[in-house]
Formats: sequence, structure tokens, C-alpha cells
Amino acid sequence: MSNRAVFPPTEEELLSRLNWFVKLRWLFLLGLAGVLFFAADVFQVKFKAFPIVLIGIIVLIYNLVFYFLHSWMRQQPGREVSKRGLRIEANFQIGLDLLCLVFLIHYSGGIENPFVFFFVFHMILGSILLTGRDIWFQAAGATGILFLLLALSYYKVIAHYHMEGFASDQLWSNVPYIYAGVASFLATVFMSVYMTNSIARSLRKREKEVFFTKTQLEKKSRELELANQELIRKQNLLIQSEKLASLGKLSAGVAHELNSPLTGILSFSYFIKEHCASDPQAQSDIEVVIRETERCKKIIKSLLDFARQSQPEKKEDDLLHILNKTISLVENHKDFKNIEIVKDYPEKLPLIMFDKDQIQQVFMNLVVNAMEAMSGKGKLQIRAGIGSDGNDLEISFRDTGSGISEENLQKIFDPFFTTKEKGTGLGLSISLGIIENHGGKLEVFSAPGQGSTFLVKLPVVPVGEWG
Repeated sequence: MSNRAVFPPTEEELLSRLNWFVKLRWLFLLGLAGVLFFAADVFQVKFKAFPIVLIGIIVLIYNLVFYFLHSWMRQQPGREVSKRGLRIEANFQIGLDLLCLVFLIHYSGGIENPFVFFFVFHMILGSILLTGRDIWFQAAGATGILFLLLALSYYKVIAHYHMEGFASDQLWSNVPYIYAGVASFLATVFMSVYMTNSIARSLRKREKEVFFTKTQLEKKSRELELANQELIRKQNLLIQSEKLASLGKLSAGVAHELNSPLTGILSFSYFIKEHCASDPQAQSDIEVVIRETERCKKIIKSLLDFARQSQPEKKEDDLLHILNKTISLVENHKDFKNIEIVKDYPEKLPLIMFDKDQIQQVFMNLVVNAMEAMSGKGKLQIRAGIGSDGNDLEISFRDTGSGISEENLQKIFDPFFTTKEKGTGLGLSISLGIIENHGGKLEVFSAPGQGSTFLVKLPVVPVGEWG
């Protein structure tokens, strides 16, 4: 395929050039009026003014038509303009211009008129506007009509319009001059068309290449940005995993060291409580000791749970069964009395491999966290389904609570981080560890005043592919 057909001007480019042609035509009409005035009044050149003025009026009329047509098209922003329609209009405009120029030259002396080389200027403009064979047909047709009129005038078939006082009448009978003028005119016109058309095609080709390169660079930039975000995410997960592992070892040691003394304190507290039944003040004080000691033991238990995060014992099971079981355990609890639980998921999902006890622990933690975030009143929407890529089952827990600040959102999975008065800050850390041990992801989306959404992603892997 030739370059002529590969890089045609776009619709926007064609329309812009057509508007440009309309503006140039106003300048032409102004220049024509000036030339007629100076030729007749200043230089005393005698010529037939009527046909020249008539041609000027014709150009004025069709230029007004094109001007109002383009104004109407600009006022129709939703209207699509076809390239074929614009190409037809471009050919029509240039054809009219060349035809008027041919007759203008004929009525102003023909080959005697040095302004015949304005033809070349117009062919250059036409080459910029059109591509391929269109401009060659225009050039051949216009020069053909011009030389037909020249031949008919020379052989006196039609009248010759001599411009007295401008050029010698002898030129018209000077055959060598006529042949030389015709040959140089043809060569100039067609060489101009060829060179201008070649340059225009080359420039459009470069524009296409630059646009393609820019598009590729933007695509690569987006890919690099996504790769960088994924790298940062994995780096954060690695740091989080190392942090959890280190804290797990530390927590196990601390928990074992504290568990024995706390058991002793609790035992002696109950002993004192039994032997001081007659002393109300002692009873009140020892209740505080027992309550706070029980709270410490609960924290110790959470520490041990955190430290003992074992590898999941995965079996093929129904994730929705575990989800429904978790919801049934809490929906009749007094703390969920004013919580509307909306279940938005199908009756069946593909069976996957997971540890049902650990996953139920995660679901329970997320449901209880949602209830506490809503202060016991609001709506909890639970959705489940297959992810958009078909590689994961996704379970989301969306509450209508107060939301999480950007600062806290960055630390929400950190061990011991909590915004609750009685929280240990280990629930989400443990849940994150469980989900990651299943090869999944636990993500959170939240903003202050807009509630929070926790999204659990577990891989859909056929039986036998788990290590």
C-alpha cells in the first residue's frame, strides 16, 4: 500500500483546513478589488471589467455558503462529520476555485497575464488540503480547461481578451513564447503538486509516528505505575509478615512468662474474696483485682493465639456455609439487636480449599468489628461472589459506621493497634495472617463518615493444587 493511502488527513484536520480556505478566500476577494482599482485608475489598464467582477461575485456567494455551513457545523457539537463528506466538500471547494481562476485568467489576458502563476499558489494550497489522486485530477482538469480556452482563443473560435496598456499584443502571436510559457507553466504546476503533496504526506506520517510513540510511552508509563504499586504492596506485605513473625516470637515468650503469675494472682484473689465476705470494701476492691486480672489473661490468650498462628488445614468446603453459620451465631445476640444484616450473595459458589475454623474466626472478627464500629446500630451488608478475574472468591463486609481516618487506615493491621477502649489490637492482625496463609488478601476501604468495607479474597484453586 502506498503512503498516499496510508496517512490521509483526519476529519478534524480536514475541517480546520476547509475553514482556513474560507478565510483565504476573503483575502482573495479583497486583493481582487484592490488590483482592479489600481489597474483601472492608477495604471490606466484597459480590460473587460464586467466578467471579472461577475467571477468575484460568484466567489463571494459560494464562500458565504461555505462560511455559514461551517458555522452551523460548529454549533452541532454532537454531530459526527464523515471524512467522506469533508473530502467531497474539499474537492468541491478547490474545483470551484480553480474553475473561477481559469476564467479569471482567460478574461484578463490569458497567457499575457503574469498572474497566471497564481495558479501554482492555489495548487500548493490544494495539495496541502487534499491527498492522493484527488489533487492530481484537480490539477489536470484545471490546466486542461485553461489550455482549451487558450487554444480556442488562439484559433479565434472564442474571443481573446487583451489587456491594453499592460502587455504587448504581440505576445499573443509569438508562438515560441506561447510554447515556452505553456511548458514552464505545466512543469511548475505539476512539480509543485508533487513536491507539496510529498511533503504533506511525510509530515502526516511523522505526526502518526509521534502520536503512536506518545501512546506507547503513556501505556508503558501506566504499566510501570501499576507494577510499582504492586511492588510497594508486596513490599509492605513482606514487612508486615516479618513484623508479625518477630512479634509472634516475642509475644509467645512474654505470654508464657506472665501466664503463671497471673494464674496465681487470680487464685489468691478468689481465696481472699471467700475469706472477706463480711467486709464490703474488701469485696469491692478484690472484684476490681479479679476483673483486671481476667482482662490481662484475655490479652495473654490473644497473644498466644497470635503467636500460635499455625498453617491452615485446608479441605474442600463450602465458604457460604461457614459464612451463614457465622451470621446465625450473631444475628440473635443482644449486641446485634439494632443491626440490620443484609445478605447479598447467591445460594451457591464454587467449593474451595480452606481451613473452616480459621476462616470462621476471620468472619466472626470482621462481623463483630462492624457491629462495634456502628455502636450497635446500623446496617451491615455482606456480599459474596466470584471476582472479576475469576480467580478469587470475594466476601465483603460493609458497615455504616463512622469510618476510619487516613492515618489510622495505614496502621489498622499493625499488631496492638486499636481505637477501642477494651481492644487488644490483635484481631485484624490475626485475621490478616490467616488470610495470607490461605494465599488470599484482606483489604480495607474507608473514609471518615462513610463507613468501612473489609474485602476478603480467597483463591479458587482446584482440589490437589494446594501444597
